[in-house]
Amino acid sequence: MVCIVSIMLLASLHLVSYCFQKILQQKLKPITALEKWADISRICGEIQVIPNNEDNLSQTILTLNQQLQKAKNSDTHLDNVLRSNALLDKDTGVGNSEFFNNRLDALLKEDDCQGAVYFIQFKDFDLVHTLFGEQQSLVLLDNLIQTLKYRLNALPNYFIARRDDSELAIIVPDIFFNDAEKLAEKLLQGLCTVSLPVGMNKDEFIHIGVSYFSQAENSYQVKSEADMALRSAQLQGPSQWFMYDPGEVEHASAKGSLKWRTFLNHIIDKNALVIFFQPVISADDEHTLHHEILTKIRDTDGGLISARVFLPMAKKCGLIQQIDLLVLKQVCRLLTYDNQQKDKCSLNLSIESLLSDDFLKKFLAVLKDYPQIHEKLVIEISEYHLVNHLEKLQYPLAMLHQLGIMLIADKVGQYVVSAQYLSVCPIFSIKLHRSIVLNIHRKTENQIFIQSLKAICDVQKVNVYALGVENIDEWQTLKRLGVDGGQGHYFTEPVAQVAKAIHLP
Repeated sequence: MVCIVSIMLLASLHLVSYCFQKILQQKLKPITALEKWADISRICGEIQVIPNNEDNLSQTILTLNQQLQKAKNSDTHLDNVLRSNALLDKDTGVGNSEFFNNRLDALLKEDDCQGAVYFIQFKDFDLVHTLFGEQQSLVLLDNLIQTLKYRLNALPNYFIARRDDSELAIIVPDIFFNDAEKLAEKLLQGLCTVSLPVGMNKDEFIHIGVSYFSQAENSYQVKSEADMALRSAQLQGPSQWFMYDPGEVEHASAKGSLKWRTFLNHIIDKNALVIFFQPVISADDEHTLHHEILTKIRDTDGGLISARVFLPMAKKCGLIQQIDLLVLKQVCRLLTYDNQQKDKCSLNLSIESLLSDDFLKKFLAVLKDYPQIHEKLVIEISEYHLVNHLEKLQYPLAMLHQLGIMLIADKVGQYVVSAQYLSVCPIFSIKLHRSIVLNIHRKTENQIFIQSLKAICDVQKVNVYALGVENIDEWQTLKRLGVDGGQGHYFTEPVAQVAKAIHLP
């Protein structure tokens, strides 16, 4: 009996133990699955998919893991946003100035790199914001950017950035010099088709400066030359592009605005302009009609920097009137002290100087000190500025004429403008732009243009001179067309052959 009871007790204990183990295994099943998940994740080196159990622990871990992944994804997104915002312009989505600098620096470090940088500035863009509001100005800017992208889409690679509110920059790698020129013209033509708000001057809205670069240059030089080219384009007045010829701007001359200001102030303080002469030759007997004054300055190495390099920067630095006045004083001294200099001398004055009352007062004060040279002076002014500032220029030009100073309309034919100024201003002569003169013997349309212009000038009793005569074929054709005089390398080199260069204290 005792044995039976013992056997039953043992059986009951075994059954209870078995049931308890079953219940325990069931309860521990999620824990076992999580242990397995943890082992597999550790072996694989990354978090695996969590078992989809219904228990609170698994659900809690699953929720925490999802939150962790979401946080990681959010951090990655935030990192991308931060990186983008650091290099992108927030208003347009194109690169910012830092983006531009980074891309240019990296490109110049590549082997055998070459390409071009374009600085594009929109004149009076802030006026759009003032008159029409921020939204309208951003719509206009976006239209301009989209136009650029359309014109650039055939290129294999380019970078576009916004350097400041009214200026864009483009880097075009692996482009040849001639193609860079063609692209500049293409971009300008495209931008000129963009509609502008009422009241904006479309003819002077867009200016482009181009710098061609190679591996030998650094980003500072490239940007400085592009900025100088932009200022040169702006100096001409109408919407246009400008690029210096290779080597025309030496590294020593490619300075930033602050360095240019310091350098030019030193030139002005030291009266360190170098003046050259180039004669204008009569078509009748080839005697000298007058000499044009050409101005250069010396860089720190003693090399000569031409006016078309330093004058745009003088304008940007607000020093162009001081330069004009200094040239005038140099010429007056020369004409006074050099008795052998009997011919008239012509000098170019900027539109800023001619429209400045303060400059005109100083101009008259200088002439008062040199009364004997009034009739030896000739003033040249761009035809474009004559046309676009005709009303404002009538008084100063009439004043100069009354003093016995002759007036020449320069760069005639560079742009298609009205010749009405000939009947309003006391113009003695016009000077054809070199683009009209170049290969004139092979360009029928240019010959017709000169013939038509000569007919107008004959009625007004205005002489016609040609600038940039390079060879005998051009000169013979010009004489046949009735041009009264010519100027250029065919007659004499202004630097190598011209009579003299002076550097007065």
